[in-house]
Amino acid sequence: MLVACVAAALGLSVAPELLQPRINGGMRHVPPLAAASFEVCCGKYCSKKGSRKTLQTLQELAGGDADVVVTKADMSHTEHGCFDECTMGPNVRVGGEGGRIINGVRGEEACRELLDTGGGGA
Repeated sequence: MLVACVAAALGLSVAPELLQPRINGGMRHVPPLAAASFEVCCGKYCSKKGSRKTLQTLQELAGGDADVVVTKADMSHTEHGCFDECTMGPNVRVGGEGGRIINGVRGEEACRELLDTGGGGA
């Protein structure tokens, strides 16, 4: 139950089978919740809109928290090298591949809100 509550607070979804305790040698085992993932697009247009500063601010605010991973998005496998939402940047993807893309993340207040809500909004 705690895993579901933490995941909901971070705006993450957890597969139902991960919420069920497993019996392993007579001991209950619940897999640990994955770290919250924030990927900042640093493509040409997002960079012009301040994505590198957004990346730096998110990394500073995360402050080495092991439960929060903030990285530059690797979009080399995409056609345009980005999230394809250039006009609304800087863009941050929450939750990894297939995750939600948050547009217009600019400034410390927006970065703090994103980390506080896990991309789920206030």
